[in-house]
Amino acid sequence: MTSTLYQAKVGDGFKMKGLNRKNSFFNTPKEAVSEAFALKERIDKRYKHGIEWDYTRKMTGSAKKVKILRGYLNGDKESEPFYLQIVTVDNSKEGILPVTPKKPKTITSKDEKVLDKVVKLFK
Repeated sequence: MTSTLYQAKVGDGFKMKGLNRKNSFFNTPKEAVSEAFALKERIDKRYKHGIEWDYTRKMTGSAKKVKILRGYLNGDKESEPFYLQIVTVDNSKEGILPVTPKKPKTITSKDEKVLDKVVKLFK
């Protein structure tokens, strides 16, 4: 039986590396977005809430690897962006077990809109 799992990743535009929990795969895109927003809170805290997230840009990428949100340190759009990304993984061969996502402490109305868009994208 083939099933699709989802993973949340955050790209650090300043340090030029990715951030995610190891072996963190989720059953639904909603769980992956929840994890992404928890990682977003973590990276916001690391940069003292200096990242301005651009909710007006469209999601980019394919259904296998979609960047759902971009942010810029101190609003500098000329710099490398931070991003939240959802990656789909085929679980037919690997036998990966899904885990429970971390929950963000707060979710804004803009975050809720992003969540709704992602859920619609993966339906």
